[in-house]
Order: sequence, then structure tokens, then C-alpha cells
Amino acid sequence: MMLTKEQYDFLKENEMHLGNVRTDKDLIGLLFAIHNSATGENKPVTGCGRCVLNVKKRLKIEIEIYEEFHSIQNN
Repeated sequence: MMLTKEQYDFLKENEMHLGNVRTDKDLIGLLFAIHNSATGENKPVTGCGRCVLNVKKRLKIEIEIYEEFHSIQNN
């Protein structure tokens, strides 16, 4: 599975939230939904800091995969 264009665009617009930064519950829910859609996993939404950070890290990898697949250059 791979990110959709809409998911990719959303993540790029909110890329600052993919680091080790405090994130509100609504955004965390969206990040988990995108993660589960892109990976086929079924991680439940949680407030566990380590769990959220791992989802964010995986989403960064999914962005890279999407960009590589679509040959998007970051200039």
C-alpha cells in the first residue's frame, strides 16, 4: 500500500508536526488513520509518546517512498 495524493499533500502541509513535537489529539487521530491506511496495519490511536513518535517516523518514510515512486525532487 502507499499514500494517496491527498494523504501525501496533507502530510507535506503538516510536516512540522511529524517531528518530536507536541501534537493535538485530533491530528494524532488523523496521523494514525493515514498510517494504518498506508501500511495496512491497525494501530489503535494512543497518547503514548513513544507510539505516536514511531507512527510519525513511519509516515516520514512513507513520504519518502511516495516521492521516490513519483520522482518528486525536493529543491
